[in-house]
Amino acid sequence: MRRSLILLTTLLLLGGCAGPGYFEAIPPSSADQAVIYLYRPEADNPGRQPLRFSYPDVLIDEQSVGTLQFNSYRRIELPAGRHDIRITGLTRQAKWEPRDIKQVVKVAPGEIKYLKLDIRFNLSEMTLGSPGPSYLIHLRPVRPDDAVYEIRNTEPQNP
Repeated sequence: MRRSLILLTTLLLLGGCAGPGYFEAIPPSSADQAVIYLYRPEADNPGRQPLRFSYPDVLIDEQSVGTLQFNSYRRIELPAGRHDIRITGLTRQAKWEPRDIKQVVKVAPGEIKYLKLDIRFNLSEMTLGSPGPSYLIHLRPVRPDDAVYEIRNTEPQNP
């Protein structure tokens, strides 16, 4: 009986570990700062994940904040205001072939903003005779209520 209870408890604990991860946003360290969570989740297409082993460098105001690996996120704290973001393969630390993505992001003091690097196969352009894969790549803002459910399944990247 005791052995069965220990086994059941162990299985329940392990089952809890197998589910989606936990994520809680960390607010800015001061009132005049803001935070951007930039994340790259798995694609929702079936089968292979597009550009799984490729990763861009992320530049904010032309300063690298590091690469963004597949199925990961990066927390970036910065002063409130207007910032230029560039997703690029044109640095030494990047391993990324697609063209740059450039966006302007405005963040208010104390704000937490979520940006998703969404990478999918462009199935409408991929046919049996295609020379290689085609991709749809977008950097898009995501509502916090939706982002926390996607980002919890990714891993944090160190700065």
